[in-house]
Amino acid sequence: MRMLPAGDEGFWGRLGRAAAAAVLLCGAVLALQACTGDEPGPVGLDLVDREIDVVLQPLGIDAVDRFAALAIEDADIPLSRQEVLYLGVEAGVASAVLVNVDFDLEYDEFLRESLFSVDSLQSVKLSLTKLEVFGAGAADEEDPAKVTEFSLHLYELTAPFDSTAYPGVMPGFTRQLSFAVEEGDPFTWSGEGLEIFVPIRLDDFLGWVDDGGMRGFMITATTDSDSGLVGFAARDLDSYNELADVAVGTIVGPNFVLDFDDAVELEDGTDVLLLPNSGDISTFHELSAAPASPEDGFILRTGLRSYPAFRFDFSALPHGAFINRAVFRVTNDTLVSFGNLHSLVVSELDAEFLAEPAGTMTLDELADAVYVITGQTSVDPVLNRDLGFDVTQAVQRIVNEVYEGERGLVLTAGEDFASRFDQGVIDPEFYFSQFNFLGTAAADSLRPRLEITYSLSEEITGGGR
Repeated sequence: MRMLPAGDEGFWGRLGRAAAAAVLLCGAVLALQACTGDEPGPVGLDLVDREIDVVLQPLGIDAVDRFAALAIEDADIPLSRQEVLYLGVEAGVASAVLVNVDFDLEYDEFLRESLFSVDSLQSVKLSLTKLEVFGAGAADEEDPAKVTEFSLHLYELTAPFDSTAYPGVMPGFTRQLSFAVEEGDPFTWSGEGLEIFVPIRLDDFLGWVDDGGMRGFMITATTDSDSGLVGFAARDLDSYNELADVAVGTIVGPNFVLDFDDAVELEDGTDVLLLPNSGDISTFHELSAAPASPEDGFILRTGLRSYPAFRFDFSALPHGAFINRAVFRVTNDTLVSFGNLHSLVVSELDAEFLAEPAGTMTLDELADAVYVITGQTSVDPVLNRDLGFDVTQAVQRIVNEVYEGERGLVLTAGEDFASRFDQGVIDPEFYFSQFNFLGTAAADSLRPRLEITYSLSEEITGGGR
């Protein structure tokens, strides 16, 4: 029989070797399949002997066992130094504007005492500059809610106002002033434009200059004015980005604009003098009180800060429950809420501050007492009704008794201590806004509540014993 040379197996030899390899491969596959079908050995499957199959349980907690409407004061920016003055009536809040003016004028070679006569002084107007967010009347035809028509009254006070008396009742006055307009009294402003010029009678103004000294005035909206609180620039306004463009040299706070005869030339080369005020303030003589009980609802207010705080009753939560998720839900009554957009922030707060009746905290004290959890930005009090905040980690800490003592939740605006939600340069005292939330007596789906999803720890088994 002929022998094949070494290295030359031929077709059948190569076929035989391939068949053998295939047999070995099949054997390996079968062996592998046999391994996965075997009983658990010393290693592998017996390390986890059960599947984790836990049912998540929903729980709604709406029982509030402690509540406080916290009044927050900012010692650095009292009402008399706020940047915005408010005029009008809205949802139980009413405010007039008070202004003090010093009529002890300093005369010089340009501003001479002789100029203050009916021969030289042509007109006097009281100027008010509205903030841009409140609209410019006809320019905001697509948003008629921003077009507010006012009829104004102007009063001469019995004495200059005392800034420490406000918020408070309107001060006493000696008389209501008439305006230098053919239409008579009161003066009506159509809502158009961002600067109002209220015409003042010359004989009144010249009498104030003759008498000299500090004099107080009060500006009010008449009862037939359109509903709405409108903000005007105060003498302390620094946030000029909240105004539309104004002419160079404009005094944006309430001031008297004196227009002299064309022959008069003052130091700046014009015939117009702006007489600034010496102090201004909003009265807020009507201010809706924060409800003492959460059954009646609760408010969050900026400008004159009022922040609600809660401690929920967790007795319905089973012992040993593991919190998978917790959402704090509130319902804003958009029909009576008003104001500008704000960030809303939820923080943890020690329950010792949930006293009855609610106390007053300074802004610094509040900053030291809270632990910020979460928040939402650009919340509109007029449009955003249903609000939910993820407070899972906070509830986990509370039910696991991580802290000594008890903790609650406080709802605030975007203060400096909540840096993630502190947008821009405008702080919460700048704009006066009010969110009116439904209380614990409302329907189940509308009341403040915690929506919790939990599982019981003893249902989680396996993973070693």
